Amino acid sequence: MKSIRGYFWYKHLKFFYRLYVLYYKHKIFFPKKSYSCFGEDIFIQKYFKKLDKGFYIDVGAYHPYFWSNTHLLFKKNWEGINIDINPLSVELFNYVRPNDYNINAAVSNSNRKYINYYTKNIINTMSTTSKFAAKTSYLRGYDVRKTKCHKLNNIISRSKFKNKKINFLNIDTEKTELDVLKSLNFKKYKPELICVEIHHNSSSPKNKRQLKSHPVYLFLRRKKYKIIWRKEYSIIFSS
Repeated sequence: MKSIRGYFWYKHLKFFYRLYVLYYKHKIFFPKKSYSCFGEDIFIQKYFKKLDKGFYIDVGAYHPYFWSNTHLLFKKNWEGINIDINPLSVELFNYVRPNDYNINAAVSNSNRKYINYYTKNIINTMSTTSKFAAKTSYLRGYDVRKTKCHKLNNIISRSKFKNKKINFLNIDTEKTELDVLKSLNFKKYKPELICVEIHHNSSSPKNKRQLKSHPVYLFLRRKKYKIIWRKEYSIIFSS
């Protein structure tokens, strides 16, 4: 099973391939203190330490364990919605979190039934609906595929969580995060905590100025959010 680029293993050995991607690919064999990329989940868990059971939404969820900002919350009996443009990602969430609402779709603020997305292999952390992002990332030589497209409002309204307060919203969609935020009704759902990728030059001396002029930052500031944690391009805002 050297290659994960073709569909042969996925088609003919689907069960074993799913186990491979779920555990072996990212070397996840035992419980971990943190599953996030930069330790976001430890901060998030501490922030919600008094809340036994909450509600999360993860847009661009990718994997139930690897680089997951919601797995520690799931282990505390939280429930939520997990959204990803990779079909295999959603299969993994259906296997690990069957009581969550797991949907294979892109999230956009525009009304369209389907949208192109750009990826490599069957599952990829850098999959995106932004052609510009695909061209400027390591996805050179990417495949173009189609997926269903919904506003975040519509996805929530079709789930069992349609009237539930959002405690935690996570967005990692490779440079389309602003479009996702614009598709949410903040008057109705206003998340308590939001973790979002803001791609800026974190090593630059002008880091703060670049961050504070970024459209995602400006949007959330207008919604009365403030930064309470950040590392590299991962930023956590509270309302």
